[in-house]
Amino acid sequence: MAPEQDWCLNCGTAAPGRLGERPGWRAASTVIVLALLLVLGAVGAGYAALTGDAKPKQTASTPAAAPPAAAQAAPPAATTQPPAATQPPTTATTPAKPKKLPKVKTPTAGVTPGSPITPTPTPTPTTSTPATSTPTGTGTGTGTGTGTGTTGTGTTTTPADTGPKPIELNGDAGTVYDPFKRVKDSGETTRALDGDKTTSWYVDPTVPTQVAVGYVVDLGKLQGVRQINLQTPTPGFRVEIYATDETTPPPDILDTRWSHIKDVSNVGAKDDGTQKIVLGAGTSKYRNVLLWFTQPPTDAPRLRITELELLG
Repeated sequence: MAPEQDWCLNCGTAAPGRLGERPGWRAASTVIVLALLLVLGAVGAGYAALTGDAKPKQTASTPAAAPPAAAQAAPPAATTQPPAATQPPTTATTPAKPKKLPKVKTPTAGVTPGSPITPTPTPTPTTSTPATSTPTGTGTGTGTGTGTGTTGTGTTTTPADTGPKPIELNGDAGTVYDPFKRVKDSGETTRALDGDKTTSWYVDPTVPTQVAVGYVVDLGKLQGVRQINLQTPTPGFRVEIYATDETTPPPDILDTRWSHIKDVSNVGAKDDGTQKIVLGAGTSKYRNVLLWFTQPPTDAPRLRITELELLG
């Protein structure tokens, strides 16, 4: 290179000392040195702060070392407790209190929890224990026997009330029901309800082969009817049972206010002219009950009812 030349034009190498004299490298080295100084200062300050915080913790741990010493001192306190164990002789002085308890033995015997309070007088509670067990057993047996007897009595009376009972009727409760004007002749309607088997109500229909006449019974109020008992000297006729909750019977047998309950054929052919007609549980309430006769008796057109009884 020429004397004043800074760079080789063939290989690009700088002249010796040329790079160190450039102002860019000096500024960079100065910045790096300052940065290192700041970093070292920050590290030193942080270390000092951490060291300062750690010292109080170490001082706090030093008094904590004192409790182990106290803990070591605690075992001698435990050694002092054995002398307390030597105090059982003092418990021997407590029997003086049980001596006072025998004076009150009667109440304490009834109370079981009192036994743990006086452990020393063990023989005394043993005598009081059988006395307590005896009254307890007696009380239990008596209570059970009394309850069983009362229940049995109640159940026997219940079935007696479930059966059908006769409904009380006025003497004029029965009337003839003749919507088609078929009655040729009729007897006293009260005779079917008078309780006299020597009298009877009868009806002679205008058409011998078809009765189409009825007998209405007014119950006086809404009641449930479970059974009808009747007795007749003219068996073999057919009857249909109707009922209504109306105070006045509907004028026509086909009226929807009539409730058709049951049909019975060949009435009174068995059991000497008696007939029992079961209607149901009697849950429905009616005011008027109708016996509608459709077929005449076997032997004659005249139909008779000696006795009529309604049960509810």
